[in-house]
Amino acid sequence: MAGPRVIHLDSIAALRARTAAWDDLWWRSDATMPTLRAELIAMWLEHFAPRAHFHALLVEDQGQLVAALPLVGRRVGQLLSAGATVGNPWSSSADVLWDAALVADDAIGDCLAAALGRLPWQLLWLEGAALDAPQWHALRRALGRTAAATVSRPRWQTARLAIDHDWNACRQRWSQDLRRKMVRGLQRCAADGEVTLELVDRLAADEGERRLREAFAVEDAGWKGVAGSSVLRTPGMFAFFLRQAQQLARWDQLALAMLRSGRAPLAFCYGLAAKGVFHSCKVGFDPQFGHDSPGQLLRYCLIERLQNDAEYRALDFVGPINEAQRRWHPQTYPVGRLMVAPRRWLGRMALRTYARCWPRARGAFSVEGQLRGAAREWTGD
Repeated sequence: MAGPRVIHLDSIAALRARTAAWDDLWWRSDATMPTLRAELIAMWLEHFAPRAHFHALLVEDQGQLVAALPLVGRRVGQLLSAGATVGNPWSSSADVLWDAALVADDAIGDCLAAALGRLPWQLLWLEGAALDAPQWHALRRALGRTAAATVSRPRWQTARLAIDHDWNACRQRWSQDLRRKMVRGLQRCAADGEVTLELVDRLAADEGERRLREAFAVEDAGWKGVAGSSVLRTPGMFAFFLRQAQQLARWDQLALAMLRSGRAPLAFCYGLAAKGVFHSCKVGFDPQFGHDSPGQLLRYCLIERLQNDAEYRALDFVGPINEAQRRWHPQTYPVGRLMVAPRRWLGRMALRTYARCWPRARGAFSVEGQLRGAAREWTGD
């Protein structure tokens, strides 16, 4: 019986042609971000990297996809060509898809690792890897069985709050100060009208733009608007998110939350919901209500809603953890970078420099500024 084989895609059109099989693998994998689905990867590429080289490696076994890794070309340190995971602080698809039931199958990993060594890049620069996840352990083991050189670096911790459907027990885990602050904040906001949490998971054809523009107008009223980095002030960004949100809504995987006092929006969360996980991707609040911590009030009300919804099992805060998130006592998981140098001397030399001279190499590879930018983009508090 033939073993697994690699299918190499090198265009957005080829990816879209495999949408059904790709998304079937996504459902069988441990990945929970819908941005790993084929159409949303294609959208990201069309918006952010329309002229970049794209390669996706798919492993097929017995007529079914069992692993896949999408990669896009970039420059590292303005010098080396590298294959990078698909994504940026605006929207990320940084993961390797792997059938969860077959993650221990070394033949699949060996097939994928061998194909990675045949790609045209000097380096693989795999950002956003959930380093402790089974699929990344499997890939690293497979690469270790090849002649490729690898280095992994943790970058940050991401918060994830388990949803156990016991609201009272959940509240008791928080500090008395936090509970008191949330109650008082809701009472003060209620003075201007009833405080409600809207959770939109569907967008009618004639309301999608209005709802999304209202949410991002809240973000634009804050420091991002002043800095010119809000969605509404970044050319083309609102169109990207509208297109993404409309696709998510068609899949019932959009979760747009808005906290209101009467009719006035206090805070919003642009979320993605899939496989029982609510991913809090962008959070913003109106600064005129800042003394009441509206971003935290939104999270408080959102957690209560999720605790009372049997569909959910976790709230993932996405991106680097901050002090406001720590107050909810979440668990955390490490996110980092996996660098791979196939058997090419320039890539191996760069990887050795990176590993041995990490403090100085950080500037040369121009990544720490990206980390700071990612933290600011993801943080809504």
